[in-house]
Amino acid sequence: MATCTMTEYFCPPKKRRLDIASGESKSYATRPNLRSFNPDDDECIRQYILYYYQFQRSEGFNIDWDKLDYRFATMPIIDAYPAGYTMTNDEIIREVTCLAIAQRNAAKGTSLVFLDHVSASYRCCAGCLYYITFWAMDLASSRPEPKLYQTKCRQCGPTFCEIYIFRLKPTDEEIAAVQVDPPPPLNDNDPEVPTVSFTVTGPGSGFIPNVVFTRTPAQVSVSSPESSSPTRESQNAQLFIAPTLLAT
Repeated sequence: MATCTMTEYFCPPKKRRLDIASGESKSYATRPNLRSFNPDDDECIRQYILYYYQFQRSEGFNIDWDKLDYRFATMPIIDAYPAGYTMTNDEIIREVTCLAIAQRNAAKGTSLVFLDHVSASYRCCAGCLYYITFWAMDLASSRPEPKLYQTKCRQCGPTFCEIYIFRLKPTDEEIAAVQVDPPPPLNDNDPEVPTVSFTVTGPGSGFIPNVVFTRTPAQVSVSSPESSSPTRESQNAQLFIAPTLLAT
């Protein structure tokens, strides 16, 4: 397990977690189970739009998980969703962050020390890809002070860590200035299921524009084993198009 050192008289800011800094008191222990992603569910698509723009603008770091209760490609590392079997979420985040810091220090000659994490999420790949925002301090600086950093790194095994991003956290203005294209169509490569398409209709508010989505019926009907021709019920189902909804 990676280890981090921290001089006693250096302490991270009192309000170091995003949930504490925002004044929220929600107990994550009462969170419901995440629902499976379902492109036929209008609420799931509405949340997907929110997730997509937050992920793209912040490169995966700033996602408001309190407004999402579906499973997307990236998952939050928060209670009560354990990210591992043998370590707590905090232990996982600390280990991964310390691996990234150690590699960064060796490559750049810095003396960063881990103080505390702010937020973290992950997605499965060859190992796990992590997106972590954390407090750290460079003891090699002439005036060491806690700063917010972000790292996107892949961990595979107890010692392997590949860094893709290691940076100071961008400002809200820098994140808002990132240009993001509408989400690509969902299921456009599968003719047996409806295609979900997205169109931007206005500037919206905050980081999220106004987006409408439409469903195009499946191009290919799936025959049941008992019959080679679709039933009247399945024919009617193929003709159904969900109404266009405005994502807010």
